[in-house]
Amino acid sequence: MNTLKKTAFVIRPFDKKKDSSGKELDFERVHHELIEPALAAAGLEGATTGQIVEAGNIREDMFAQILEADLVVCDVTIHNANVFYELGIRHALRKNRTVMICGKPTADRTPFDLLTDRYQAYDVAHPAAARDALAAAIRATLDADRADSPVFQMLPALPPANPAAVQPVPVDFREEVDRARAARSSGWLRLLAEEVGSQRFRWPGLQLVARTQWSVEDYEGARDSLNAIRAYQPDSAAANLAVANVCERLHRQAAERGLRRPELLVESDQAIERVLASEDARAQDRVEALALEGRNAKTRWRLAFEELDSLDARRRAAMSQALRDSYQAYRAAFDQDLNHFYSGLGALQMGAIFLGLSADGDAWRDAFPSNDEADAYRERMRKELENLKLLVGGSVEAALRRMAPSDPDRVWAQVSAADLTFLADSGADRVVRRYQDAVQTGDSFVLNAVRRQVRLFACLGIKSDLADRVLAALPPGASPASEPPLRVVLFAGHRVDEPGRAPPRFPGEREARAAQLLREKLTALGKGGRLLGLASAAPGADILFHETCKSLGIPSVLCLPVRASQYGSLAFQSLDDWRSRFLQLRDQCEVLELGDFADDTVLPRWLRHDHTDAWERGNRWVLHMAMAKTPKVTLLALWDGKPQGAAPGGTAHMVELARAAGSVDVNVISTARLLE
Repeated sequence: MNTLKKTAFVIRPFDKKKDSSGKELDFERVHHELIEPALAAAGLEGATTGQIVEAGNIREDMFAQILEADLVVCDVTIHNANVFYELGIRHALRKNRTVMICGKPTADRTPFDLLTDRYQAYDVAHPAAARDALAAAIRATLDADRADSPVFQMLPALPPANPAAVQPVPVDFREEVDRARAARSSGWLRLLAEEVGSQRFRWPGLQLVARTQWSVEDYEGARDSLNAIRAYQPDSAAANLAVANVCERLHRQAAERGLRRPELLVESDQAIERVLASEDARAQDRVEALALEGRNAKTRWRLAFEELDSLDARRRAAMSQALRDSYQAYRAAFDQDLNHFYSGLGALQMGAIFLGLSADGDAWRDAFPSNDEADAYRERMRKELENLKLLVGGSVEAALRRMAPSDPDRVWAQVSAADLTFLADSGADRVVRRYQDAVQTGDSFVLNAVRRQVRLFACLGIKSDLADRVLAALPPGASPASEPPLRVVLFAGHRVDEPGRAPPRFPGEREARAAQLLREKLTALGKGGRLLGLASAAPGADILFHETCKSLGIPSVLCLPVRASQYGSLAFQSLDDWRSRFLQLRDQCEVLELGDFADDTVLPRWLRHDHTDAWERGNRWVLHMAMAKTPKVTLLALWDGKPQGAAPGGTAHMVELARAAGSVDVNVISTARLLE
């Protein structure tokens, strides 16, 4: 689960200052004994103007942090113009989460405009004594939604500033997300979701990552990212709508694997309810929520019949109240916005299925209190669908005219146009061609969605001949369930010893012994199913791991924290024989590069000020990639057991990360066995 740290900004006098009577007060002591530990106790990290040391305009940075901070602590003990100026900026921009503190005794009286405001008192001679009280006040302020700004108390209709709107996402961060999307690397995106949590642009950055995780079908990763956003912004319509989508998709995936996870669909419903209950939700958010309500009803409806053996049983089970509930929810969304073609099409499809199920026999009427009500509903449905066909068709055509060829949503309008052709019985060849044109992008997400919808009609015996023609003409969908279970073996091990190392750890002459131990472990792990190896390529154990995988027919991936050319220079230096083996592996194995920068640096610009180590980042990246591929992950480590490695990002660090993850099987080969 991603956890984004909440941040604080401290507005206070600096160094020692005198009040109006000449009494000297030590505000550095107040900060270190009271403010700093209280913030830490509340789980916050605080900065002040004095800590803004980056090149540039200090006032610009100060304004940004006053706006963006989750909480501001302001010390109003003495009359200090800078303090009151910065406090005024905060009160003008944000309606809540500002905590004022005031030391006593002092000759300076609280200004008139702040007399009615609450503040936390502390003893200027013993500031640490108020630490627990301030921490409690901070926690209470974070949890409350009460306006503490006098500006917003007097003008409650005034909208506060949105920090996310003024936090530009750096271009190089967007570019890295784009590269991860192109590589369809869920692990890379999960790494970015973790790292962005410490950045000033964390909210829009995490939203960008979450959208990309959805697009590459990493729904678990997207759910974590979105819930991190909702932990801070529980009523965010965008986050709740995205959670509703993600949880429904996870529920569906679980059902396809024969697993029951009803709590996911409930979580989706709850997210929809938050949007519909929110006073701040826009009209388009409510339309989308109603459409998702229809989609969830449709998902529950499908679960009731899709696994039944006979066509008659499926048709009887499908003619249910859930079918009508889904139709009504989709229809309600489309009625509110005729441009929302997705909801209109959903209503049209559910209505067409109802008419198809009621086309023969009388058994379908049993789903209603009386035959008269059943017949009246069918007649009303028939008339409504005639109108819907025209309205939805016009909505889809308008969307296609409006959307640019590069618009990512255009493909869904094209799919909808094909769905309309299917419902209109426009001729099998024409219908097949429309679907083929819509999925020609090769996007598996789109293809699977099309196949699933068309399969629904075949499953219920409605337009089944046409549905079978379409399914036969489309590329086949993925069927991962037919493959043996995958276990990812993540490897970390020590470099080969430099000449004369004392005590020895991995002497070069013990290479054959190391290879034997690796072969034994990999052979044992391979008895449980398919294996995939992930490791870097340092001279020594890493290269031996890849070579051993190759000899056993196990695919392995070279995971390099920097470009391959940089790696060959940085990791091998004068070890020419090992470099040659690395270059041979590079030509034989799949290679993934985390660093892909235009200059010779090993970190993106957006991370360089964080003192991030590229090799430790590489370890986190590989671990995320392994865990994103499968729940079955083993860390195989050739390790001397020492908790501190000789350099950052070594074997000890990877073992620490794997153990902290809690779901990784850690399997250690002691380097002592090399010396036996």
